Amino acid sequence: MEQQRRRPGLAAALRWALLGLTTALSLSACGSTRESPPSDPVAAVAWHEWRRAGGEVLVYGGPGSHNGGVNETREPLASRIGDYWALVGRPEWNGRSDKPWSGIFVAWVVHEAGVPSRDFPPSGRHAGYLMSLLDAQLGGGGGRRFVVHDWRRYAPKPGDLVCTGTRWAGPRDAAALRAAVDREAAHCDVVVVVNGAQVRAIGGNVRDTITMSIYPRNGSGTLAEVRGRPWFAVVEKRG
Repeated sequence: MEQQRRRPGLAAALRWALLGLTTALSLSACGSTRESPPSDPVAAVAWHEWRRAGGEVLVYGGPGSHNGGVNETREPLASRIGDYWALVGRPEWNGRSDKPWSGIFVAWVVHEAGVPSRDFPPSGRHAGYLMSLLDAQLGGGGGRRFVVHDWRRYAPKPGDLVCTGTRWAGPRDAAALRAAVDREAAHCDVVVVVNGAQVRAIGGNVRDTITMSIYPRNGSGTLAEVRGRPWFAVVEKRG
């Protein structure tokens, strides 16, 4: 009986798969999103999860938000969150467990896209995987698949991560980011679309669902400042 509680049943799995179809119709009708997934594999996994969760959209600095996401406490998303937590051995932590799940959502998306754990060590905390990436970066050596940048100095692309912090700070190199990450890193989203003046990025546990946030960007392509949402870093995915 315990095993049945920990894993979603067939009905929940089918609801999760079919929810994306109805979401596609509603989002296409209101013009909130593109109809085909991104070509980048990490961005594509995040995009599919977002569609299946109802397609919540949050626009920073303009109109166009779409309220339609499945709440984390309701099926099929509640069981799906347990799938995310299974990556770190805690499948019993589902959407009704009152555990913050935005970090494990990102870790699961990256892992599901085929990135090995040695390149992106899974963690339920954003600070956890950011610390691992920065430690590898500061340790030197080539072949890294992820590089953490100060958000002012790098223009995000699909498959990258955009991360917020708890406060605004001046420009930082990797060492300064590593010194601050555990106390300041707050949230990361997966970039799925970059076009015109927008960066569209998908994250978990935003409005208690999976949400696409639409952020403004500067003419250079870097993130623009958003009131009340201090940027911390951008994680570049290479290859």
